[in-house]
Amino acid sequence: MPTVGQMEIRTDRVGLLVEQLTESAMFSRERLDGMTDDEFCWEPAPAMWSIRRRADATTPDASGPGEYVIDFDRSGDPFAPGPLTTIAWRVGHLLSGFAGRYEWTFGSRSIDPKQIVEFSTSAEEMMTRLWAEIDRWGAAVEKLTDEQLDMIGFGQYPQGLDPELPFIGIVRWVNREAIHHLAEAALLRDLYRTRK
Repeated sequence: MPTVGQMEIRTDRVGLLVEQLTESAMFSRERLDGMTDDEFCWEPAPAMWSIRRRADATTPDASGPGEYVIDFDRSGDPFAPGPLTTIAWRVGHLLSGFAGRYEWTFGSRSIDPKQIVEFSTSAEEMMTRLWAEIDRWGAAVEKLTDEQLDMIGFGQYPQGLDPELPFIGIVRWVNREAIHHLAEAALLRDLYRTRK
């Protein structure tokens, strides 16, 4: 295995993907550690999507099995720029994506993705659950063979292209989602800290 300084660099396909995810999560954990509930739910602009009590949901497709739901609206153009979202929404979106994809790839493939995650406005609770889901996903992906990575439909998550793509493409997509939403969360946290 090649090394850079004291760091070993994996070159196998699954190793590269898992390391990309786990290292990105490690950097993000450091950036997002100690977040307050106010930061988590901060709405610096009007009409932002967030996690909120069911009775206070602002979107027609808000979902979740419990008292709290995550805002969503499927009526618009899926390729149009979306609304601004809170850190809570971004974390909830990632948490439901990781939990749902795990269920529909490595689990029973039976739980409605909209019912998998109990949402909360507690930053500590949601961040702890997100890191656990990322770790669980990474550990499961780590065990895959090249044949499984290349298999079309290895994952069956019904809210994505999983049944139509080689699984390696889904793993890459999940990594990209985590990297970009966690970076957005870090930026929102910076803006919260420097707000007037």
